[in-house]
Order: sequence, then C-alpha cells, then structure tokens
Amino acid sequence: MRGLFWGHRWKARRWLPTLLLGLWALGAGAGDGWAAAANGAQPPAAVWESSPYDDLELRGLVTAAETSLRIMAGRDDDHRYQFCGQSYALAELRQGLAAFTTAARAAADPAELAAYVEQNFIFCPQNGPGGKNKRAFLTGYFEPEVAGRLEPDEQYRYPLYAPPADLVTTKDQAGRLVDGRLEPYWSRQQIEEKDLLAGNELLYLADPLEAFVLHVQGSGRVRLADGRVRPVLYAAKNGRQYRSIGRLLVREDKLRREEADLPGILNYLREHPDERRRVLHHNPSYIFFRLGEPGTPGPLGAFGRPLTAGRSLALDQRHYPPGALGWLAARKPEFDDHGEVSGWQPLERFTFNHDSGSAIRGTGRIDLFWGHGDYAARAAGVSRHRADFYLLLPTPEKK
Repeated sequence: MRGLFWGHRWKARRWLPTLLLGLWALGAGAGDGWAAAANGAQPPAAVWESSPYDDLELRGLVTAAETSLRIMAGRDDDHRYQFCGQSYALAELRQGLAAFTTAARAAADPAELAAYVEQNFIFCPQNGPGGKNKRAFLTGYFEPEVAGRLEPDEQYRYPLYAPPADLVTTKDQAGRLVDGRLEPYWSRQQIEEKDLLAGNELLYLADPLEAFVLHVQGSGRVRLADGRVRPVLYAAKNGRQYRSIGRLLVREDKLRREEADLPGILNYLREHPDERRRVLHHNPSYIFFRLGEPGTPGPLGAFGRPLTAGRSLALDQRHYPPGALGWLAARKPEFDDHGEVSGWQPLERFTFNHDSGSAIRGTGRIDLFWGHGDYAARAAGVSRHRADFYLLLPTPEKK
C-alpha cells in the first residue's frame, strides 16, 4: 500500500513483515471454536511489494460499514479508548467511520479509497500476546448448511436445543439458580447423557458431527424436509469454560499439531466413532440456538447485526471499540480439485469488529468470517497463521 501511517504522522515505505508459521490458535466466531496448530499447508514466509489494497474490490464494504455505524449508534459516545498514544471517544471513531463510509460509496476503485484513507487515518498495529513484536494471529469461521427436521425420526435424532427456561444469564455469567445462588449450568456431558433438556429440542440433525460444527461456528442454516432453508442462530451458552478438543487429541498423540484443524478433527472423529462421545464431552461448554425465518439476513454477530462475508471479524470485545474499522493483511488459500490447498494469495482488505467468540481472547487475536459455501468452509478450516492487523483511527486533526 502506498504511504500508510503506522501509528504516527509520517509516511512509511510499503512493507508487510514476514508471515510466521502459526502456533496454537482458537476459533471461531460466536460459537465454541476449536484449538488447532498451524495447518500443514501454511502460507509461505514472504514479503510482497505490490498487491491489491482491497482484494475484495470493495465488494460488501459499504454494507459492512453501515452495519458498524448501526452498532455504534446509541452507545456511550463519551466512552474513551487508548490506541497508539492517542485517546479517542467513541463519537470520534463513529464520525471517522461515517466519513469513511461516504468515501467508500463514492470511490470508483480501491486505489481511490486508499488515497482518501491515507490522508485521513492512522494505521495502528494490533499486536498479539507477548508485546509489539508479536504479530496478530488469524483464524476463520463460516456459516455451515445442514439437513434437519423439526420432528425426530430414526435418521434425524440428534437435537439442537433452544435456551432452557432455567438458564440464567448476566452480563458476565450464565448458570442456574440453586437455593438462591448462581451455580454452573449443566455441562455438555450432563446435557447429552442425562437427557436434562427433554422437551426443549429446537430441531434434529442426522449427524452428531454436523451438530458439533454448528456449535463450533455458532450459527448456520438448516434445510428442512419441505425444502425451506431456515437460519439457525446463536441464542445463549451454558456458561461453562471452553476446553479445546484439538489440544486434547494432540496431547494424546491422536493427531499431530499440524493436523488439529477442523477438517482434521472431523476426520479423526469419523474414523474413530467409539471415541466420539468422550472427545466431544471434553469440552463442557454448550451452545443454545434459535430459528430465524426464511430469508432472514444472517448469521448475526455479537451485536445482533448480520455479518458480512470477508469483512466481519470476531474480536475480543474487552479490547476493541464496537464496530471498529480495521485493515487486515494476511493470506487466502487456493484449492485443487480434491479440496487440498494448492497455494496462497495475498489477502488485504478493510474489516470491521462485528462479532466475538468464547475462544477469541486478547489483542491481536482475530477471527475472519468467510461466509457460506464450499470455499468458505475450506478457507475457514485452514486459516491458521500470523497476520498484520491495524485499527484505522482518524488522524488527530480529523478527530
């Protein structure tokens, strides 16, 4: 990119640091996620000098920006955030985003918008755990589509549940009241082995691993017998601490670290059905869902607004302003006819803080929503690498 502000009011030569091999990662979105090591077909270490400033060619950009403006509206305009040595009120960030949205609507191409951004925004790098030299870590999530039924039969017998009536949720906790005290809610193992939520079934799936994927992603679509497709939306969690089954399988020498991504975990569980229940029950966290109407935009992020494929990020909401504008530089996979990674291309685009996830913790931890379809599912499954992530902040004179 041409002359970005790197957290200061001076222009820098366009350089993107070397992509590092990933370490442990946790995904995804509003769901439970899974632990994974860097995939075996990781993006190569590279520095590149020229590539599109926005590889989506501004597709979906205005929609995503308008979603962020709606997220910011009605919140505390005076709440302040500290980034790159500057203090910003939410109102200032919202005004900057509004100006960006106007420029995005008017831009003829990414280069025109880039010129505007370089004159009006600071690129503030977001570092991962360990300090300023630790780059962000990228994972991905997607919107799965599965077959389901509203009533059980011999094939469709694995339920998804709506939030139970005795689930009590607060801002920071979820549980059940026992003698006036908030106790942990039932664990995944207790729910599935003791049939504690009988009568609270939302719908039924034919494959328990499809249910697992929906729990990981936090939302999806279900095809009913009459051909209708209904959104399955995140509704609540049981409040139990997430535990990684990917780490478990690596620790037990069932998978190598480079195999412990979502496709690798699914393959292992399909090949070892006798271990499926034990492995899945290692994670006590549990997701509850609700059904959306046909045609309802979705999935919805943590702020109750629809996500935009390729633009929406899940971030740790303790550290980032709601709806915040960012810029992401990473890699995107290419696949051969067998669905295997055949190469990597630069990924550079404007992004927005639209979601959260139980496994998304700390600054520099980012989860990209890829959308739905085969490519999105594959890309989300292999996205496990270091990336460069920046908040776009109005320059001091534009605040």
